[in-house]
Amino acid sequence: MWLKKVFLIFATLFYRFSLVGGCYDGERAALMSFKSLLTDPSNRLSSWKGEHCCSWKGIKCSSSGRVVLVNLRNPHPDEVMINVNKEVVSNSNNTSDFSLKGTVYQLFFTLDHIQYLDLSFNNFVFSKLPVEISNLTKLTYLNLSNAMFQDSISTQFSNLTSLRSLDLSCANLVPDLSSVSVSLTLQLKLDVGSFLSFISYGYLSSPNLRWLEGLRHLRYLVMTGVDLSKASESFQWAEPVSSLSNLILLRLSNCNISGRILIGQLLNFTSLSVLDTSSNILTSTIPDMLSNLTTLSALDFSVNDLDGHIPHLPQLEQLYVSSNPAMTINLVSMFSASWSKLKFLHISFSHVGGTLPPSLSNSTSLTFFQADGCSIQGSIPSSVTKLKKLRILVLNDNNITGQLPVSMSSLISLQYLSLIQNGLRGYIRTSICQILSLDYLNVQWNELTGSVPSCILQLPKLSYLSVQNNNLNGNMPLSLIQKSKLGMLSFGINGLSVENDVQHQPILQTFQPTLLEFTSCKMRGEIPEFFSNLTSLVILLLANNSLSGAIPYWLFNLPALSILDLSMNNFEGVIL
Repeated sequence: MWLKKVFLIFATLFYRFSLVGGCYDGERAALMSFKSLLTDPSNRLSSWKGEHCCSWKGIKCSSSGRVVLVNLRNPHPDEVMINVNKEVVSNSNNTSDFSLKGTVYQLFFTLDHIQYLDLSFNNFVFSKLPVEISNLTKLTYLNLSNAMFQDSISTQFSNLTSLRSLDLSCANLVPDLSSVSVSLTLQLKLDVGSFLSFISYGYLSSPNLRWLEGLRHLRYLVMTGVDLSKASESFQWAEPVSSLSNLILLRLSNCNISGRILIGQLLNFTSLSVLDTSSNILTSTIPDMLSNLTTLSALDFSVNDLDGHIPHLPQLEQLYVSSNPAMTINLVSMFSASWSKLKFLHISFSHVGGTLPPSLSNSTSLTFFQADGCSIQGSIPSSVTKLKKLRILVLNDNNITGQLPVSMSSLISLQYLSLIQNGLRGYIRTSICQILSLDYLNVQWNELTGSVPSCILQLPKLSYLSVQNNNLNGNMPLSLIQKSKLGMLSFGINGLSVENDVQHQPILQTFQPTLLEFTSCKMRGEIPEFFSNLTSLVILLLANNSLSGAIPYWLFNLPALSILDLSMNNFEGVIL
């Protein structure tokens, strides 16, 4: 008997070690067949050769040599944006295309020991979802997001009962500048949806969600951009989702869902932490009964047609309800109750009216507050300085008046402050220089007076400063600007004078801005020579000054310069 045991031990060890670095012939053949139908412009699959497929990039095997993980997610998806001409253009520094392109070979789905499969952000050229994926019954993680599939979802995934995470997204949010007009003389207009829009990466739809009923182990479900317009016509459309009692995260953004928020079905979730149904056509109030979802920490209802008010949801850490124009938010009433856990609050382009209440400061966990275009009136309460954790404060396009509170210097964590297009008056006080964490400061289109404190330019982390279109005055020496770490600087259309005092001073190579805007800044003499060293400069606006002399040739050799405005000056000579 003991000889038999020894033999089995040695046989097992031999079997296992014979597979170290290798894999089964059939699984290797399936992977090679998959590769053969793909184009790979960046050679991501260059390691896929030889017999030892367990050592190939993106592949992992079990101790018995079975392929259990295939991770071919595009590591560098092309970053795109929508420009002012409504064109989708690349916004990426990638010089290579890292996406795999082609179709998925059927033999690939004989890899029936796979537990983890990620094909996201590749290009499967509008091919259908492979029905053979139902063979991969051991899958616990599946990500096919933004991979250019085109199909109707029915039963392709209903067999995958071990799934814990499923991502079928086919749309992504990108910067959108198509409705933003850039003008230094006309007032800035902030419109709903101006800054982010979805673009599609394929097209998936689902006439109903019954295929989810067997996926009882799902904890993460993401279907951003999947068309559920047909499914949501049924009053009980979300019932199959509500049966997934283990869900922690549910994202159904930009899915063309219409109708009311189905609170009765949402209450079945006992572990749900994140609920995102943004960018749909929901048309009800936010139900008070959401407070019964005690595990819920993040709620996103932005960009819908909701009305009513915000109920008290003390369990939330993040609340996004922006771009619901019919929603009326009474901040005084809202913050009369405790929101002790709230960290992120985004209510832009809803109707607030009234003032910022002093009770806002009771939400001491708040790190992000954005309320653009909300018709907020009155002054910024000095009590806001109790928000010691506040990092981002954005209150653009409101009717805020009064002065910047001196006590704002107490906001020791503040990194981003934007108060564009309000009615602020008074001085920019030197106390703001005590906010050493400040990275972004934008107070353009207000009625501020006095000078710009020179200490602002010495803030160690400040990279963006815009004070254009105020009633400021005083001198700002270029030598001081040159010593700053600013990447973007806008001083134009004030009474400010930018003084060129660096003609005979050493050039500081550390100053490398991407934007300089000195329109109507009373500049005299020639264009400063040190500008020739600004190799990162993209936008240079020097219109309506008293600059003279010849336009220097080196200006047209700046490698990054794309926008140049020298109009309304006193230049002479010819441009070669």
